[in-house]
Amino acid sequence: MDERDWIQRIVAGDMQSFSCLVAKYEKMAYTIALRIVGNREDAEEVVQDAFLKMYRALPSFAGESKFSSWFYRIVYRTALDTLRGRKLFEDYEEIGQTDVSLAEQETASGVLERKDRKEIIGEVMKRLPASESLILTLYYLEECSVEEIRKITDLSETNIKTRLFRSRKHFYEQLEKYLKNELNTLHYDQ
Repeated sequence: MDERDWIQRIVAGDMQSFSCLVAKYEKMAYTIALRIVGNREDAEEVVQDAFLKMYRALPSFAGESKFSSWFYRIVYRTALDTLRGRKLFEDYEEIGQTDVSLAEQETASGVLERKDRKEIIGEVMKRLPASESLILTLYYLEECSVEEIRKITDLSETNIKTRLFRSRKHFYEQLEKYLKNELNTLHYDQ
């Protein structure tokens, strides 16, 4: 059964189909919420609120975009509302673009081959600002296009590309710091 069938059944009152939709999207919804709000309790609350908002809005879902983009936009907006409620959200100003060196990329690639990639990526993502972590998560882990990210976040295409570029650079910088720390730890353990 595809999403359109689920949506039609949910609108008709079938809660089992809603459970299927929740099961399919809850993990990424939680990941997005956690990247924005920064703690588990708030992220869980954001996801619950987002699913409730999605359920209420399903009859108006026109199918003009992918369902995932439409729903992740709800998650994104709900998470931002949570931050605004706590008055912690800050807008990130635009900065100039600089290149990530080939050496930085090779260092990161080599270490990722030797260690558990998911663990390392997770640790490095925690060190990034929420906006950077979110944009990398949407683009690389959820494989959203720039256009889909634009629909989710309301950022301009240029802004998204700039943030992706900056976020990748910052990711590699944080990865390099993480790896240096790991190498020092290995050196002291031997």
